[in-house]
Amino acid sequence: MTDRFPPTVSLAIVRRGVPRAGSSDGFTLLEIVIVLAVASVIAAISLPIINKTLTIMHVTSSASTLAGIIQSTRYQAIGTGCPYEIVLTPASNSYQILGESVVTSLTAPPVCATTYTPPINSPVAVKFANSDVVFTISPSSTLILNPSGTVTTAASTTIPAIFTITFSPTQGTQTKKITISGVGNVTMQ
Repeated sequence: MTDRFPPTVSLAIVRRGVPRAGSSDGFTLLEIVIVLAVASVIAAISLPIINKTLTIMHVTSSASTLAGIIQSTRYQAIGTGCPYEIVLTPASNSYQILGESVVTSLTAPPVCATTYTPPINSPVAVKFANSDVVFTISPSSTLILNPSGTVTTAASTTIPAIFTITFSPTQGTQTKKITISGVGNVTMQ
């Protein structure tokens, strides 16, 4: 025999799927406005801090990059036995490396050329600092890295006591200083 009546369903099960009057599963407009106001205040407080941190990172990165370039070029000069020049251009935050190539002949030992030229596949100038960073160099914007490991200027072949390159942000006071001694020691403060 088959049941003519469907199975009974509890009234509690049926009511679960039907929303009651006055209840809501969403947010009110007031709650959304309060959350947006709090988020705006947090953003207003944190953005200047983030910008200052990024600027400090740019200053530090620029100084570290240049210190590494000077050290590696000095080692190239020592290794090849020929001097190299690093020409720094503060106006464009760039540098250029020039080297005296080794001239070889069948009848004489290898010697360094007498003119500086960019190394093969080397760009004319390489930008190494962001626009929010400026640098100054003293006493000269051209460093000559000699095969003996010393550092001189284009104007003088005598060893100056110290070269100083100072990096600073266009806005702010955080600075980094690279000091290059005449004997080639590079330090960053």
